[in-house]
Amino acid sequence: MSVNDRVELLMRHFGLSVNSMAKKLNFSRTTIHNIVSENGRRTSPSHDFYSKLKESYENINLNWLVTGEGEMLLDNEPLLAADSAVEYKVLEPKKTDLQEALAEIKKELQSVNQRIDKLERDQ
Repeated sequence: MSVNDRVELLMRHFGLSVNSMAKKLNFSRTTIHNIVSENGRRTSPSHDFYSKLKESYENINLNWLVTGEGEMLLDNEPLLAADSAVEYKVLEPKKTDLQEALAEIKKELQSVNQRIDKLERDQ
């Protein structure tokens, strides 16, 4: 797996498109496209790219990004599982943030439904 493939994995993990990564790191869309696109030139990331990436995502393991050794993220939760020496698959991220957001939406929906019921009773 090349560094370009690992950048693409990071983008998928963080839910970034070429445009959103370019904007976040203050690079042109073409620069990011040329790093990750199969149809692009597949250029190697610059030192500036690594620096800006690390500033924006402090938990990224740059050693993994450059060499492929270790885990994608510096925290203790493994994100990648090796099927073989060169093949990786992304494991499902934790869904706690989504579950919390869903709980808030359900709570708000209940409140709206209660107001609707009250308005219907008052008519």
